[in-house]
Amino acid sequence: MLISRLERLGLGGLTRSCPPELVDRVVGEAGCSEKRRRLLSARFTVYFVLAMCLFPQADYLEVLRLVKTGDQGLRSWSGVNKSSLTRARLRLGWPVMRELFRSVARPLGTDDELFRGLRVLALDGILLAVPDSAGNNDAFGKSGSQRSPMGYPQARVVAVAECSSHAVLDAVIGGFKDSERIVSDALDAHVGTGTLLLADRGLWGLARWHRLRDQGTHLL
Repeated sequence: MLISRLERLGLGGLTRSCPPELVDRVVGEAGCSEKRRRLLSARFTVYFVLAMCLFPQADYLEVLRLVKTGDQGLRSWSGVNKSSLTRARLRLGWPVMRELFRSVARPLGTDDELFRGLRVLALDGILLAVPDSAGNNDAFGKSGSQRSPMGYPQARVVAVAECSSHAVLDAVIGGFKDSERIVSDALDAHVGTGTLLLADRGLWGLARWHRLRDQGTHLL
């Protein structure tokens, strides 16, 4: 059912949300533009990663086929395999996807959904298990002690979202041992005059409370 939806959607649906001109600009600003023409270009790899996020149950080659459905003018895929798709993702890197997200993320609620004239936002965090690799273990860490780590590495994700539309406006990622409050300090730019910010006690400190109030934010 979900796969058939993407087949009908194709690449066109993704390009409407993230126009090629925007993707090319973000890729260029990140220094990831190609010096030679590649079958798996940086632009196409961006759309491939977006499709993977929408349909994580599909494997690499199935996602490739589904995205190809949206543009019959794309070049032949002979010679493309899982390894070449992995290398394309490594060439692209994560900063491109972060900056693309920040370029398109915005409040989606209407004026009718404001609370007494305020846009209601929520700040919260979650721990996500990530693949058990040496790189992830170094970057995020595991629970337990240094001598006896347990389970998978865990990334601490803190996000600010609009309550009416559930649109995520921004998110930051830290390690397992990072405080939610420290990780979320980078999100303060998204609140200010005309907003009501909801958060639980684990995210507050007196200095931050005063700083947000000075920005004109209403707090709960």
